[in-house]
Amino acid sequence: MDLVKILLGILYVSIAIILLMLLYRALLRRLNKGNIDPKLFCELVSVEQRPAFGIIDFCFRCNDVKWVDFEIVTLNFEPVMNVASKEFSEGQHILKFDSSQLEDGEYFYLLRTNNQQIFKKILIDNSKLKN
Repeated sequence: MDLVKILLGILYVSIAIILLMLLYRALLRRLNKGNIDPKLFCELVSVEQRPAFGIIDFCFRCNDVKWVDFEIVTLNFEPVMNVASKEFSEGQHILKFDSSQLEDGEYFYLLRTNNQQIFKKILIDNSKLKN
């Protein structure tokens, strides 16, 4: 009988914890809803080619007219190459970049606007061009 009471107690505590977690997540979603206007930010898409080599298509989307600085930087965020620095219209954009200008290795590609900075890692391996 004591074992049944202990198991029921554990079950009730587990259910209570799960309910509290669900309520907490719902509360967070409710409080964050509407706080961020997606029109203010650009979306940067990951490079599909892994590892990347040759001509790379960098793709991003602006929800409004934005001045965008698009750079290749080292893993320490030291600038390597400026790909674009200009105003882009609303919509999706593709920047073509010849990766043979870089040494093989790991880099970040960085999109910067007046109110955001977003980056993604990229591995350049141009030895695949020779095969």
